[in-house]
Amino acid sequence: MSDSGKDQNLEKPLYEKSLSRRDFISWIIKGGLFITFLSMLLPALEYIWPVTRRGPVGGANDVGRADDIPVGSAKKVDVSGTPLILIHTPQGFNAFSAICTHLGCLVGWDSQKQLIACPCHAGLFDTTGRVVAGPPPRPLASYPVNVVDGKIFIKL
Repeated sequence: MSDSGKDQNLEKPLYEKSLSRRDFISWIIKGGLFITFLSMLLPALEYIWPVTRRGPVGGANDVGRADDIPVGSAKKVDVSGTPLILIHTPQGFNAFSAICTHLGCLVGWDSQKQLIACPCHAGLFDTTGRVVAGPPPRPLASYPVNVVDGKIFIKL
C-alpha cells in the first residue's frame, strides 16, 4: 500500500493551474482596452509633439511671383515638405517657418494686426519672427529670401 501511495503522489503535479473562461475573457477585454487606449494616445502625442522634421536640404526654391503678394500681406508656401509663411513688408520679403515654436501648430497672417498669429494658444510674432505675445518660447525660424526677375526664391 505504501508503494502505490508513492506512485500516486509522483504522478500529480505539485502546482496545477488552468486558465478559466472568465480569466481568458478578462485578458481579451484588457488587451482590447489597452489597444484602444494606445490608438487614441499615439495620435494625441503626435499632435502635441513639436514638429522638428525638416525637408531635404537643397538650393533656392521658386515660391511665386513678387507681384502676387502685395505689401502688408502674406502667403503660406510649402518648400520641400516644410510649411513656410512669406510676408511682404515695406522693407522686402521675409520667410519664416509656419510652425509655432510653442506646440507646433500652423501659424497664419493676421492682416488687421499685421502680425503672425498662432490660433492654438494666442501666440503672436512680429514681421521679423520675434515673439510679441503668448507662450511661444522662441522666435520663428527664418529663411533667406531672394527676388530675382520678379520671382521669389527661398533657401532652406
